[in-house]
Amino acid sequence: MKKMQGKIFLFGIGPERLPFISTRAAELLPRADKVILDQDISDLAQDYIRFQCEKNKIELLTLAQAQSLKNICNPKENILCFSKAETWGAKPTLPNFLQGESIITEPLPSLESGKTVLLLQKEGSLYMEIRDAAGSARQKTNPLSEKRIVVTRAKTQSESFVRALSQRGAHPIEIPSIRIEPHPDHRGIVEAIAGLNAYDWIVFSSANGVEMFFSLFFRKFEDMRDFGGARIAAVGPATAECLRQLHLQVDVMPEKHTGKALAKAIDKFDALENRRILLVRPETGSADLPRLLEEMGAIVDDIPFYCTLGESPEVMENASFRAEGADWLTFCSASSVKHFHDFYHLPPLLKKFSSLKIASIGPETTKALKALRITVTVEANPYTVQGLLDAMEKYEAEQRSR
Repeated sequence: MKKMQGKIFLFGIGPERLPFISTRAAELLPRADKVILDQDISDLAQDYIRFQCEKNKIELLTLAQAQSLKNICNPKENILCFSKAETWGAKPTLPNFLQGESIITEPLPSLESGKTVLLLQKEGSLYMEIRDAAGSARQKTNPLSEKRIVVTRAKTQSESFVRALSQRGAHPIEIPSIRIEPHPDHRGIVEAIAGLNAYDWIVFSSANGVEMFFSLFFRKFEDMRDFGGARIAAVGPATAECLRQLHLQVDVMPEKHTGKALAKAIDKFDALENRRILLVRPETGSADLPRLLEEMGAIVDDIPFYCTLGESPEVMENASFRAEGADWLTFCSASSVKHFHDFYHLPPLLKKFSSLKIASIGPETTKALKALRITVTVEANPYTVQGLLDAMEKYEAEQRSR
């Protein structure tokens, strides 16, 4: 492999936290002497770069480590610095300690440039570089192409949604309105997990609940068999998928992904009279599900495992969105509606940007929007992120054909 001649390159990876990298960056990476990595880029991209550095015996430094070193730039060494690109075609941010150096800055190619980018994926321990030479042409045919779409999900949950939007040629705008944290009162949680064998059913009302439950479960137990023999119910496919990834069989998942439908489905599967149920849910969850289960005769331990809190103003503020608006606002929970409204005041915002459309993931989210007298443009069916994408695509396709 031909050796480079002592240069410093700055490459953008993104957009935002998506794992897209230019083909040139991927080609030069194995030939570098030193790599400087911005840890704000996609986790998958970070893993890929670390893998290549280990494979090719390249010195790898974080931004903080590189900044602490004197004479980081050696004229005989080839240095690659990877930093986050906010959008397609945008230049990556130049670290302060490289100011004044002779840098070759290479933005993440724009979709219109015709340049090839790689979408990094991983299957088992194998990293795959998927060449997307025809990506621009495909994306321009998608109904969501060039649409500015606001994603209000928590930062910890938004990556796959943002990636799916970018793959369709849209311009995702991440404005996380909520964050998920463990419930501060652990007493009821600890007692419930210690006494799992006493329950006939464990009911999960969200994927967050699954993740929070098992993060606490494995602090006490080392073996999944300690979960016991309780039957498992999940409110919808995203929740059920989280459970299946843990190799747990979901006994009941209703066709309609609501609390009322879930209660009826459990009762149809197994008469609930005197059945003990552990309900794993957020602090601010709807009171309908525990009430319905109790009306059916069940003995319900309704325990909040996590809190959904509003994000900080620093995280939520987006000057570009405030000034220019967007094409779509997407909401994946009633709590995201509440906290986004608290910060941006939805009715005046929609009056200012009259073409701004609203996408809701399901009935509870739609109910929260209607309570603010906001018209919902589309509602997902099924009530999943994929359903949300499909609903927006269908709407835009119909508008285009008129």
